[in-house]
Amino acid sequence: MSDLIVIGYPDEVAACNAWEELVKLEKDYLVDLEDAAIIRREQKGKFHVTAPAHHTMAWGTVSGLFWGTLVGLLFLFPLAPVPGVAGGLMGRRSAP
Repeated sequence: MSDLIVIGYPDEVAACNAWEELVKLEKDYLVDLEDAAIIRREQKGKFHVTAPAHHTMAWGTVSGLFWGTLVGLLFLFPLAPVPGVAGGLMGRRSAP
């Protein structure tokens, strides 16, 4: 089950320190942090959202791309000419 937790801090520095502590706790497997953001409001009332570098989805995408490419090159590269040869044969059959 997911929970949404909102915590207010007096300044942005305290919020960043809390974020760093959360990351340490996650590395020790004490919390399961899906995502977090620091939201601050200016004197004029405008909000700014800062999402610290916690991009598990981006890391998973890059990792999957790397390993998929590596496995494809190692194991499927010998089969790479097959579609080209098959296409050439099919084209040759349909030629008048």
